Formats: sequence, C-alpha cells, structure tokens
Amino acid sequence: MVKKSGLIILVLFFLSSYGYAALSKHIVDYRIKAKLLTEEKAVEGQETLTWLNDSSIPVSELQFHLYLNAFKNNRSTFMRESGGTHRGFELDEDEWGFIDIKSFKIKYGPDLTSTIEYIQPDDGNEEDRTVMRIVLPEPVPPDQRIILDIEFFAKLPRVFARSGFYDDFYMIAQWFPKIGVFQDGQWNCHQYHANSEFFADFGIFEVEITVPEEYIVGSTGKRIKESSGGDGIKTYTYYQEDVHDFAWTACPDFVEFKEKYTLDDPRVNTEIILLVHRSHLNLKERYLSSLKNGLEFYSRNYGAYPYETITLVDPPIKASGAGGMEYPTLFTTMGFSFLPEGIYLPEMVTIHEFGHGYWYGIVASNEFEEPWLDEGINSYSEAKAMAKYYGEEGSMINWAGIKLSDILLQRFQVAAVSKLDPILKKSWEFYSGGSYGVNSYQKASITLLTLENYLGEEVMAEVTRTYYDRWKFKHPKTQDFFDVAEEVSGEDLGWFFSQFFKSPDTLDYAVGTLSSREIKPPIGIFNGELKTEENGDSRDNKVYENEVTIVRKGELYFPQEILITFEDGQEIRETWDGKNRWVRYTYTKPQKLKSVQIDPDNRIILDIDHLNNYKVYKPKKDFSIKTALGCMFNFQNLLSLFSF
Repeated sequence: MVKKSGLIILVLFFLSSYGYAALSKHIVDYRIKAKLLTEEKAVEGQETLTWLNDSSIPVSELQFHLYLNAFKNNRSTFMRESGGTHRGFELDEDEWGFIDIKSFKIKYGPDLTSTIEYIQPDDGNEEDRTVMRIVLPEPVPPDQRIILDIEFFAKLPRVFARSGFYDDFYMIAQWFPKIGVFQDGQWNCHQYHANSEFFADFGIFEVEITVPEEYIVGSTGKRIKESSGGDGIKTYTYYQEDVHDFAWTACPDFVEFKEKYTLDDPRVNTEIILLVHRSHLNLKERYLSSLKNGLEFYSRNYGAYPYETITLVDPPIKASGAGGMEYPTLFTTMGFSFLPEGIYLPEMVTIHEFGHGYWYGIVASNEFEEPWLDEGINSYSEAKAMAKYYGEEGSMINWAGIKLSDILLQRFQVAAVSKLDPILKKSWEFYSGGSYGVNSYQKASITLLTLENYLGEEVMAEVTRTYYDRWKFKHPKTQDFFDVAEEVSGEDLGWFFSQFFKSPDTLDYAVGTLSSREIKPPIGIFNGELKTEENGDSRDNKVYENEVTIVRKGELYFPQEILITFEDGQEIRETWDGKNRWVRYTYTKPQKLKSVQIDPDNRIILDIDHLNNYKVYKPKKDFSIKTALGCMFNFQNLLSLFSF
C-alpha cells in the first residue's frame, strides 16, 4: 500500500498515465529498465508495477508468473510435459534459463522479498517455480492501487521454445515478473505448461532497453526516445498503452525496414517495421506483402488495427524455436531463404502471427483455459485470408503443378488425429501436444468454417465482427462467443456447439448401398387368373426401382443434403436432418441410378472423410464371374492350410 508521504507524487503519476480516453481499462502499469548482458546471456531488470484492484473485494495476496523458471531444470512442469522438446526444437542442457527476484518491495512500504513463496496451482509439482505468491501486510481495497518496486535477473536459455538466445540473436519474451489476473474473486495465474500460452490484464508499458550500440532492437510499442551512453551502449525507450504483455528482440544482424501503412476504410495509420535477418533478405518483399495483406484483411473484416506500429521479427534459421510467435504489436515469423515462390510458408506464418494481435492481443481470452478462442478463431481467419490473397485451391502450395489449400491441409490434419479430446479443454489437459494442437487450431478452424457454411458467409462475418467489437480489450469466454453467434444468427445453435466443441467424437457420413432393379411385369395368379410372360401385361419401356441409403458413421450429426443423379441427367436433391443412423430413399423411374453425392456443395468441411461421400452405381457382376472368383478365393484359402 501507499504511504501518505508519496501521495502528491502518485496523484501526478496517475494523472499523466490515465488522463485520456483509453481503449482498455488499465489494470496494470509497468515501468521497466532492462539491460542486456551479452556475456551472461541475461537481462538485468528494475520494474515498477502499479496494480489496480478492479474487484469488489479486498485482495490480501498477489500472484506472479515467472515464466523463465520453466527452463531452470528438467523437473519444472514445462520440462516434464515437453521432455525438453517444443515444436521439434530441443533443449540445450548447457544453457538453462531462470528468473531470480533480487528485491520485492512495496513503494514507500516494507521489503517483502523474504516472504516470496512458490505455488503450483495446476499440478502440485513442488519443483515448479513458474508461479510465486506474496502475502501482503494489509489488503489492497477495491478500486485502489498498489505500487511495487521489483529488481530481477533473467538468465535466458538457448532458444528452443519462444524465448532465449542463439549466438548474438536475442528473443526476450515472458522475461519479467508478470502479475496474474484477479478474476471472479480469485487469482488466475497458471503454471507454464508445454502447451499453454498466456493470459494477462491490459495496461501501460514503458520500457527502457540498454544494449550494445551495434545491436538493432525491436519491441512492443513505439520508440519514444533513444540515447547513447558514450561507452559503446545505447538505450531505447518504448511506450505502449492498451496491451497486456511486452516482448523485445535484439541482434546486430538484423536489417531494419520501415514503411508507413494507411487504409481509408476503415481508417488505419500505422508504421510497419521489418527486422529481417541478413540470411533471409530475399524474403523481405514476401514478408512485407503478406503483412500488408494481413493488415488489410483483419482491419476490414474485424476492426481497424488500432496501434501506431507493427513489428515483424525474422529470426535466423538456428533460432527457429523463436519463430511463429505473437506478442502485442510485435510477432516473429518463419521463413527459409531457399523457399521458392508458390510455397507460402512465410506468407502463412506472417498472416497467422499478425492475426494473433487481434484474437490474443486485443480480444484477450484465457489461452491457458480456452486456447481455441485464440488459436482456433485465428486459424479460421488465416485460412480465409490465405484463400483471398493466394487463391482458394493453392493457398498453401501452388508450385510445380502442385496445389494445396490451407483449408484442405487443416482437414488432413484433423482426419489424421484420433478422437481423444474435444475442442473445449484446458491447454495442459489434452492427451498429447498433437491433440492439443489439432483441436485448438485446425479442428476449431474447420468447425467455424462449417458453421459459416451453415449460417451463410454474411451472417458469419457479422458474428465475428460483433464478437470482436463487443469483446475487444476485454477477457471473453467461450460462452460469450456462443451467445454472439446465436444473437446475430437468430438461431438456437446449442445442438451445434454442444456437439462440435464439447465432444471428442467425429462427424462422418457415407453413401451406403445403391441399387437399381428392373420392375418386371406382373406374373402369377391375380384375381384367380394366371398371368405369364406370354399372356401378361406388355411393357414397351422398362421401369426401375432405385434405392439409396445414407449412413451416419460418426457419433455427431449435422443436417445433410444429398444429390441423386440418374442416367438421363435428372437430379434430385434430398435434405435430411442427419440424426438417425441411416436413411433410405426410393425412386420408381424409367432410368437407373448414376451416382449419389453427400454434401454436393462441400459445405460440411468438418466431415472427416469426404472420400465416402460419393459413389457411382455399378450393376452387380455376372454370376458366372462372381462364382469363378469365389472358387479361386476358396482354393487359395485351402492352399494356405498346408503352408507351414
């Protein structure tokens, strides 16, 4: 708590910080001084944190994330879950990372360093040190603030999972003591897990970064000041409001490119900053073009990009573990200098990671507990953006005659993973990293694409726009998205959400049996009279009884449309609610069946096996051929009895 002796200073401080129309409610205010120690591969930091108790109850303790302690030893929860491997990159056991709290004080109050306690709210692993608790000498009352002075030392690991160094490249993320979110009367402050990402409150960051003068620096926010120490070092000051995290990078081998970007509808005015590693300079234009595409697509489909800067970071190939990650107003992409035009990996990663600035950065859902709200919605947005700018059929690969779309690739990934988890699950509770990834990213994406095809593109566009606009700079939950979808569409979608988000089961419909049997003229005894082929009714044209069955193979159901085509080209479209295990359709016509197709307009992207959605009618083979094949099969079985 704050003593009265500092009241005047604090009043001036708050007036300068909060006296404007903010986009978010500023729960936190971080003022950090960071010095990069290149010899030690570490950051020395001083942090002044102002935290607002936005709840209706007094808060008697504070909880903080100490993410870098995930890399402290092989007994942390992150290391136990990951086995020291993340997205294919491995731990260097000679370069561990950690964060030490040197001093923790209440401004104008007591030193609480000795009271630091490590807790493990998720798994009880006593050797995990990624969450700490401080019990306060007196509670923070509702609507009041506390100011803390913290000194820390952050040793960086050799990068394999987002944050760290490789030679003289530094990606410094999740590097400072970061307070959790006090929500619903308790702290939401999870441990660092192998599959989890992050959750924090909005506020203000002002960070001074001191580095050797030959280093090129990029950071969250806008550079507002730079100065030279005259001893081979430089200090850069960055400032950003309405964000919930802060990351930065430094490397002497970056080549910096800057370009203003504007958009009239909606109004966007920002500065693009590219930090391209010298080894990837041939990718610069591809990065720039795809980032502009991302800015345009997300701004026009969801809302105008609100910040003054956007910084793209291109790590060197040996630091690829830092690639493909998002932070407010800054993200890391991924590319290789040998990639030809038409293999759109750099474009996809750039658009995807920029898009996280919306679904993680601005709409700040809890990625620990509901990862699909960011990863899934963003993968859906990415697929639509890639189709728009790079073509629907070849939005991932359009090279050497090979075409592969982003959406088709996502479908392959979903079909390849067993049904062990639903989409809705805490990030660390999935069966495996693969199950977490597919359900949170690809399955959630194609589920939303299927919902779009069901509701219509215009309605779904209004759903996502409304969700973004209503929940930007807030902390929405899954039910908030569901509520917006039902409100905008005017439909009860409980049947959809309960199945496809809460169940691990699959959606799979198949064409079952097809038959076309000629209806013979009546022969036999009718009304006491014998009719034969000679004296019975004559028929100039044949008539066929055509029968089609459609089978629900998966456990989930979805309304279906079936296209039945006959030999003369006539088509019939049937609709079925899809709830029963099968349905049969019968048609008496002078034509035979030709083919049957489920979902002819390819609306149900979530169906895991589209190969069984189409079947051509083939009459049964001649009996003599069938008999001969059967005899051959039986003879082979007989011979196998004598094979020892």
